[in-house]
Amino acid sequence: MSFPVCAQEGFVLPTLGSQDVFSDKAPANNTENDSQSIGKKSEQILTNEAQQGFQNLSVEGTKSQLYQYGKGTATQAAQSHIEGLLSPYGHVKTTLNVGDDGSLDGSSLDYLIPWYAGESTLIFNQFSAHSKEGRNIANMGAGVRYNVNKDWMLGVNAFYDYDISRGHRRGSIGSEVWTNFLKLSGNYYIPLSQWKTSKDFDNYEERPAKGWDVRLQTYLPAYPQLGSSLVYEQYYGDQVALFGTDNLEEDPSSVTLGVDYTPVPLVTIGAGYKQGNSDESELTANISVDYHIGTPLSKQLDASAVSDMRTLAGSRMDFVDRNNDIVLEYREVKDLDIDVYLKPTNTAPQCILADDPDQAQAYEGCHWTLNADIKSHRKIASARWVPVGGYSAENTLGLPALSPKSNISTGNNNHWTLTFPAWVSSKDPHANEYDLAVTFSDDKGDSKQSNIVKIKVSEAPVSYQLAITNDPQSDKAVKRNANGKDTVDLEASGAKVSGLQGETTALTGENLNMNFHAYAVSDKNHEHEIKIHASKEDCDKNTGGLYYVNAPDKGKSTIASTLPGIFSLIATPENNENQQTNPVVVDFNAGNKEIVTAIVDKQNPDVNLTATKGNLLLLGHEYEFRVAYDSNKNGQWDATDRETISDTDKTPIISLVNYKWLFDGMNPQGEKGGYAASNTDNQNLVIPQTNAQATAVLASAGKSGVQGFELRVDFELSDAGSKLLKSLSAN
Repeated sequence: MSFPVCAQEGFVLPTLGSQDVFSDKAPANNTENDSQSIGKKSEQILTNEAQQGFQNLSVEGTKSQLYQYGKGTATQAAQSHIEGLLSPYGHVKTTLNVGDDGSLDGSSLDYLIPWYAGESTLIFNQFSAHSKEGRNIANMGAGVRYNVNKDWMLGVNAFYDYDISRGHRRGSIGSEVWTNFLKLSGNYYIPLSQWKTSKDFDNYEERPAKGWDVRLQTYLPAYPQLGSSLVYEQYYGDQVALFGTDNLEEDPSSVTLGVDYTPVPLVTIGAGYKQGNSDESELTANISVDYHIGTPLSKQLDASAVSDMRTLAGSRMDFVDRNNDIVLEYREVKDLDIDVYLKPTNTAPQCILADDPDQAQAYEGCHWTLNADIKSHRKIASARWVPVGGYSAENTLGLPALSPKSNISTGNNNHWTLTFPAWVSSKDPHANEYDLAVTFSDDKGDSKQSNIVKIKVSEAPVSYQLAITNDPQSDKAVKRNANGKDTVDLEASGAKVSGLQGETTALTGENLNMNFHAYAVSDKNHEHEIKIHASKEDCDKNTGGLYYVNAPDKGKSTIASTLPGIFSLIATPENNENQQTNPVVVDFNAGNKEIVTAIVDKQNPDVNLTATKGNLLLLGHEYEFRVAYDSNKNGQWDATDRETISDTDKTPIISLVNYKWLFDGMNPQGEKGGYAASNTDNQNLVIPQTNAQATAVLASAGKSGVQGFELRVDFELSDAGSKLLKSLSAN
């Protein structure tokens, strides 16, 4: 048991030679002796007052002195009783201090239990409990000590520390290297609990600090009663109370130098000086009484026995040298804080180029969500955007003006939608970057600015389309005569993908400077471009050519041809030839002014079904494609038109044509049509009798068959056919 050396109310140092306290023989009647002792104490008080002329004698003073004496006697008896119960089972050290208010502040109990004590190995548990500055702390540990030889011992241990008063938890691991007259120990302390509201400071949190220490104790072999100690401690944290709550330091460390004197095994007197890495210092002194019940008092008062305490054998069951107090780290609870971050909430996937809470990158016109988490114990009085660089967050990013009444409050329920502005073509690498923060003030007048987030704008990709505007069937092959008069009006359009759900923004004509390109429809890879001449006069007089009737302007152009053929036309932006529109197909036919076509039902071969609308396909009927020379010059097929090359050349014109059947449009069930099976190419088409057989002619036909579609034919003249038809003449 140990007692502080400073004067303290309630402290009574036992008289080492007193038979009543340390006698090996217990009194026959403790109650009688206690009564006699109190009587003697009363006599002593009266005698002392009489010698002073009764100047300080009062009822309250006499009661106080008798109370202190009685409390000291009771404390001493309780302490002896505790040690008497525990020491037969291990090593016990107690400090019992009872204040006037009944508190046990400054009291401690240390108990080491050897579970296995072999010749060279000791396995033990150590339990400690102490009260300091209103905190009750329990320590529980286990360790192993191993005698390498007669001169050296190694040990390892682990401890769990629990602050009963505040709920803090800490762990530690330690090691020991001991020899005769020297002990070296080291400990590493690990916080096991999280931040808790501090009871020492308002608006602060606390937790165990992480740290370590190295401890050295040495004794003089020639004079073992005299010892010295050296302790180095290092703790980590921004505000650590290594020297108490009045001195919070960042990553503090300290060195403690101590000396102790043990005249007899029972008593040790010590003093120490602790110096921190700043200006903090601390001077300590103590008297400890290590009292073993069951050991003769004469042996505990034998000065010659001190030397045995300094040997490995004598110190084997000494307590682990560590800091049983939990050193605390503190941090201030920020009463005013704001954190803003970016998040692509319900944003079109094609808009997301970079997704980071502090930085978002997307295409112009895309939408993003700006969020804020605000911590404040007070009401928000005002708030505003802080655009870095002087732009307007409301006008440039489409953010709303901030108002505590409508769209900003404490907590994490703050969300605003921003729109990425138009991309700017500039040599400045930061021209399309926008830095933004938020600042707000509470009703106390305190202000706080958030972190800065970055918005990076990329030029949105453009989806280009090309259409023939002077033909309602521009999605199919458009037929024109290669006579230099029939024209095709081309118009390119473009739209940037943007918006919360991937909306598109149409490009204006100023942003649609396009080049037009032509290829033979058979040139699938566009390897051989066919030149579109600036005018008809620039074309070859013999072979003809494609030419502009209206030069390209803002995505529009008109072309004509004196060169027969089927052409695939595309457009590309002037500044990006790698991006192109969809192709459109134009069939410039030589002699098409002479040729007319028809689709007829063989059961009614005089009716041109292509000239009438609303004709339904009849099941089981056979349909035929007819090609003829427009003999009567009425511009359409009829049964009287000649279907041979000439009156003398009976070669059928249809033999000079390659054609495919097409089920066009959508049926009443919403199913799309398509080209007929390839085995029907250049053949008459028979409509199956049942819907189940429809897939024989249309692979994509559903349960509804082919009824409801419009029957059409796509055809082209063969090279031989084009040459022959140029020589046609009416007879």
